[in-house]
Amino acid sequence: MGDRYPLTLSLSTIRYPLFVIHYPLISPIRKMPTLAQERQMRNVLAEKIASGNPDLQKEAAATLDKFIRKSFKEQSFFDKIIEPQKLSPGDFYPHMTSDKLWVMLEIEPECPGVITMAYNTPAPIMTFGAKRTLTSIDRIKSVRMKKEVNELITWSVSLRDIQADFQLKEVLTKFDTRGTACINACVGTQPNTVMKATGSIHYHRVYDGLTHNAMAESLKYIPRLGYNDNGLNSKTLLMNSVTFKEFAKWKPLDAGQDFTSDILKNGLQVVESGLLGMKFIQTIKRKLVPDGVVYHFGDPNFIGRNLVWIEPTMIIKQRDHSVEFHVFTERGGGVFVFLGLAKVEYTGV
Repeated sequence: MGDRYPLTLSLSTIRYPLFVIHYPLISPIRKMPTLAQERQMRNVLAEKIASGNPDLQKEAAATLDKFIRKSFKEQSFFDKIIEPQKLSPGDFYPHMTSDKLWVMLEIEPECPGVITMAYNTPAPIMTFGAKRTLTSIDRIKSVRMKKEVNELITWSVSLRDIQADFQLKEVLTKFDTRGTACINACVGTQPNTVMKATGSIHYHRVYDGLTHNAMAESLKYIPRLGYNDNGLNSKTLLMNSVTFKEFAKWKPLDAGQDFTSDILKNGLQVVESGLLGMKFIQTIKRKLVPDGVVYHFGDPNFIGRNLVWIEPTMIIKQRDHSVEFHVFTERGGGVFVFLGLAKVEYTGV
């Protein structure tokens, strides 16, 4: 935006100690499975169990332990808020003083407005342009795991696959940690504080709990942000799984008989499928999204970018009598416009 929104925060701006050990890269053997691939794996496993074929059932039982652990893994919630954008080598900007990978982003300029003038009066002249900002690509990497090959023989489960799942979860959690820290820096650390970048309050505290009226009132926060009318509305809401259960308390008088009946019959996934025209995201990462806190996001184009250079990848190699592996990803992005962000803290949840 213009001079009123000069501040930008990238994921690389918020620094945290990472469990990073740098080693020469080995050719990746496989990508980590996506949600669609895991869903397909579940279907294949169910078919093997229900087939009645002893060989297939034995094969399913052998993989069941590993598969259950994969089912509890949670993907990055930041990827659900801002869709990841895959980068190519041509997207990088040659920095004058750094050999790191940098991406240049252009931010839409502000409209200077119009004026009323008398006849035969020349209009004022104003040069136009836009803001640019740079964001770096950082590597998030797990520790290197090492084990003697012979020490794996007696285990009935695949320790390597289990550890790879744990590492993938930690890598994605680290990315969500940096994204959440970036968002918190934008909305402020104290409720009801005016942020200089927009002249508005982004962090609100509500004392009535997550009621129907409180939810409806919170939808007014994003449209009120900024010095001018921004035309934005809340599109996506992020909360943890404990806060999400507050919707089970809503009564027919609040949300209608059909809505409450659907919750009683089908569970809270009814809310996820759509309520008030918004997308709801729940996460199990309560340390990042505390109980009672709901983040509001407007149109992702009015927030920032989520950039992916290398997707989560496992590197594995065998050296002498040992096997070594680790998981890493290379990503970047950040929040560059604050008009689509709001944080609401509901007490009593």
